[in-house]
Amino acid sequence: MSDFPPNLSIRPLTVEDVAQCLELEQKGFPENERGTEAKFRYRLTTCPELCSGLFIRDYEYKYNAINLPEVAEKLNQAHGDANDDDELDKLPVKSSVTKETLIGHIIATKTYHRAITDASMELPSKEDPTAGHIESLRYIGIHALVIDPEWHGKNLGTLLMHDYIQKLSNQDLGDKVILIAHEQLTPFYEKIGFTNLGKSKCEFAGSTWYDLAIDLIAEDDL
Repeated sequence: MSDFPPNLSIRPLTVEDVAQCLELEQKGFPENERGTEAKFRYRLTTCPELCSGLFIRDYEYKYNAINLPEVAEKLNQAHGDANDDDELDKLPVKSSVTKETLIGHIIATKTYHRAITDASMELPSKEDPTAGHIESLRYIGIHALVIDPEWHGKNLGTLLMHDYIQKLSNQDLGDKVILIAHEQLTPFYEKIGFTNLGKSKCEFAGSTWYDLAIDLIAEDDL
């Protein structure tokens, strides 16, 4: 499709992406369901390998030819380099990426229980040993999947989630991915392969949620 996002890239998020993550949460969730800055900083510092971002990348104009030859031709003409094709064969000395715009993310931690709980959604607590990220366990709890509303309707949520599950499986980072979702969103996750386990005991944001889970299979087991 001509209006499909150009130069898509998926990579693990880092704490340097916090500002863009917060901006995306504001676009995608009601206020009482958004992650706080403190939670983002904690999760992107403690377990960035469990957090994935979908970006649109902007390149120095010469290197747009890698993915967007039509765009590159116009830019070359504008820069007076229409006949400088040899330059495109040279690798840049530094990264040719000039900007990354976050349009989707998955945020997760490892959880104590086999289902999302109110405690697993919170920061670590001395009073509750089940709160926050627990590195030694094998349940990966997704706390957010969001796609920028500007890019809805293009199956980017499915793209990001399939990539996420495949990478977790191949890297053997856990045994199961779990999440909670509003009832109207459960068909989306079921289509990806999640099992709907019914109403959740989690009361995050005072809402009714449904538990969903999918097993991770290491590549060697396929």
